[in-house]
Amino acid sequence: MIDYPGDIEIIVIDNDSEEESTKIYLKMLASAGVTILPQSGEFNYARINNRAVEQARGDFICLLNNDVEMLDGDWLGLMMRHAVRSDIAAVGAKLLYPDRTIQHAGVAIGLGGAAGHLHRHVANDDWGYFGQPHISRHVTAVTAACLLVEKAKFLAVNGLDAENFPVAFNDIDLCLKFVRHGWHNVYCPEAILIHHESKSRGSDMAPENYERFSKELANLRRLWGTEIYKDPYLNGRFSRRSEGLYLELNP
Repeated sequence: MIDYPGDIEIIVIDNDSEEESTKIYLKMLASAGVTILPQSGEFNYARINNRAVEQARGDFICLLNNDVEMLDGDWLGLMMRHAVRSDIAAVGAKLLYPDRTIQHAGVAIGLGGAAGHLHRHVANDDWGYFGQPHISRHVTAVTAACLLVEKAKFLAVNGLDAENFPVAFNDIDLCLKFVRHGWHNVYCPEAILIHHESKSRGSDMAPENYERFSKELANLRRLWGTEIYKDPYLNGRFSRRSEGLYLELNP
C-alpha cells in the first residue's frame, strides 16, 4: 500500500524462493510491471540490495524487508520530506511489532557494545522518554528494514558492506559512513509500519546463525569501536546495557 504522487519503481529480490505459492505470486507481480531480480546462492543481505540499487532507475531508494507490513499509504511521502534535504542521508520509519509495541524508533550506537533499538517494546501509545518515540529527530542510525536514502548518497559511501556485514549490522555500518561523510540520519515517527522481525530469515541467535553473527559483531567493534562509542544522541547517564533508556546508577 503506497499512496505517493511521484513515479515508483518496485524491485523484488528473489533469493532462491522455493515455495510454489511464492513463485506464483512473483509471476503475478512481474505481470503487473514489478521487476523481479533473481539472486541465487547464500543469503547476503548487503550484496543483494547493492545489486538492486545498481538496477534502480530512480533518484531515491527505499530498502524494505519482506517482513514489513504497511498500515497506511502515506508512509513513503512522509519519509521523503526528510530525504530530499541536502543534509540528510538515511531516513528510518517507526516500526511496530504485531502487538503494537515499538520494534524500531531509531538506533543508538554503543548499546550492548554494538548498537540497539531505542524504546524497544515500549507500547506505541506510551509517551516514553520525553516523547522521543513520537518525535522526528536526528539519530546516529536507523534500521534498513525500512530505510529511505538518495541513491547518490548511498553510492557515495559504496553502499552496504557485503564482506564484513553480509546479514547483520550492515545498516549500522552504512549509517555510520553517512555520518562520517557529514550527513545526518533521521527517525520519522509519522511513517508507521509493522515489522514481523526476522520472520523469513530467522534469528541471529539461532545456532546455525551464531558463528556468522559473532563475526559481524566483531567486525562492527573493530571498524567502529562500538564498545566505547559515545553516541551524541544518547545521554551518557543511560545504561549501555539496555534499549529501554534506564539510568545507570554508577555510570
